[in-house]
Amino acid sequence: MQAFSEIKVVEFGQVLAAPFASLQLGLLGADVIKVEPVKGGDQLRDRLIPGPGSEDGMATAFLGMNHNKKSLALDLKSPKGQAIAHRLIAQSDVVIHNFRAGIVERLGLDAPTLQALKPDLVICALSGFGQKGPKSADAAYDGAIQAMSGMMAGNGSMQTGPMRTTYLPVDMMTGMTAAFAIASALFRRAQTGDGQYIDVAMLDAALLLQATSVNQYLLDGHLAQLTGNGSITGLPMADGFTTKEGNILLAATQIHHAHILFEETGLHDLRDDEDLQTIAGLIKHRTRVQNSLRAAFLDDTAQNWEIRLSRRGIPIAKVNNLAETTALEQLHYRDIIMKAPINRDADDQHIVASGFTLDQDGAAITKPVPRLGAQSEQILEGLGYGSEDIRMLLKEGVVHQASPHDD
Repeated sequence: MQAFSEIKVVEFGQVLAAPFASLQLGLLGADVIKVEPVKGGDQLRDRLIPGPGSEDGMATAFLGMNHNKKSLALDLKSPKGQAIAHRLIAQSDVVIHNFRAGIVERLGLDAPTLQALKPDLVICALSGFGQKGPKSADAAYDGAIQAMSGMMAGNGSMQTGPMRTTYLPVDMMTGMTAAFAIASALFRRAQTGDGQYIDVAMLDAALLLQATSVNQYLLDGHLAQLTGNGSITGLPMADGFTTKEGNILLAATQIHHAHILFEETGLHDLRDDEDLQTIAGLIKHRTRVQNSLRAAFLDDTAQNWEIRLSRRGIPIAKVNNLAETTALEQLHYRDIIMKAPINRDADDQHIVASGFTLDQDGAAITKPVPRLGAQSEQILEGLGYGSEDIRMLLKEGVVHQASPHDD
């Protein structure tokens, strides 16, 4: 039995963080219903990150966040839509949303209202800055949080200046933080019978990602400088290097790493240099050591250097693109990339799924990504609505049902 196989989750999520949080629960068996606006649905379907599939609401970015879910297209601004949401929530265990402060009240999804419906409900609110404070009502996206949180100030080089990353780490970390908090609340509920309200902020998640650097500043006032691909240790052999073909990144941070590295690259003069027998000496003579290493690494390819140095215990990796990464033999032994039924008409494809493996009842992809409103009628029937009620709700635009060939 999977960990969350008896848990019902209602996700009022848009874009990445909230959908990613519910996805983690769905991979471990939770019954996840994604509630989307009747017009357009989740922004990620076709508008925010355009790509293949955008024209029919199944953009690639959306596909990666929304398997193992059912879709209910619902007008939450209407009283009837809110009544449906309340009936659904009363039969559920977890509610996840990423509405900013102030919006939930207008939609009838504020914590007091939901807790009155179901006292043991676990509610998780994700937002840029949290539900309290002067910025609680402000919009936020990953890039802006990278800037505000100090992430950009620590990324880049003196030549480039501060730089953002492109892979949206704040959104992903916020989603994972929310999933862990929800799991914790459910475990607590099993012991106490009590529900819980969880407030997750992207800004907090960004600081958590930088815990080492943030703690260093809080404890001793040290502000990390832009180092490009270099290590915060300042060691010359912990950096990025260009090779005869491709690039490598070394994380050699021990004195014995330096000695092995000098031997393997043929830099025997550096190996025997009395000035380079300590960490302090290596840092002091950083420029000289790096210049020698940069010249030596041009003698062979990145792939060969990775083989040569890794077998001698040096932490090294060839700089891969995603095509090279996803082809790594090592990933065949993991559960991170899984075969997925994208939709009814497509052959199975592969997507990123679980970040860990379990020896029993692990993560699994069991449902294709739903079209907008693919299960609306089915969900309403499960809530006790009759066929005539459903017909009227569809006619009035309170709900939307995908056409049969779309679901």
